[in-house]
Amino acid sequence: MTPPESMFEHSEVIEALTRMLNAGPLDHLPKRRGDIEVLLALAAAQFRARHTYREDEVNAQLAAWLDKFTVSGAFDHVTLRRFAVDRRLLLRNAAGTAYRLNTGLLAAQISEAAQAIDPGEVLASLQNERDRRKRERAAKQ
Repeated sequence: MTPPESMFEHSEVIEALTRMLNAGPLDHLPKRRGDIEVLLALAAAQFRARHTYREDEVNAQLAAWLDKFTVSGAFDHVTLRRFAVDRRLLLRNAAGTAYRLNTGLLAAQISEAAQAIDPGEVLASLQNERDRRKRERAAKQ
């Protein structure tokens, strides 16, 4: 994967997540390159700068993050971790036992404000809006 041409801003991340999650929890890896890049950047943003993580810690953190907005088994945290390493958002030592956040690359790919966006909250907001519209339609009948 090649890096995105420009930094993802807050509004672009919200737009991408809205598109991906509009039908409900994510049940597959997105096809759009930009959507994948957004997810990878948001996943990387879950890790602290200047902190070294063991592989099991990375896996647990990514699995918990994915559980907030994906269908169980849609795609796994290991695939996400591998993509993040391939994109160099997470740096792995030669032995493959320790991981660090590539803060410089993350900062170049997604704005600081956008890094704080929680896909689970976006999904909940979309579901709440859908439920509100259903109640309005039912009240009109």
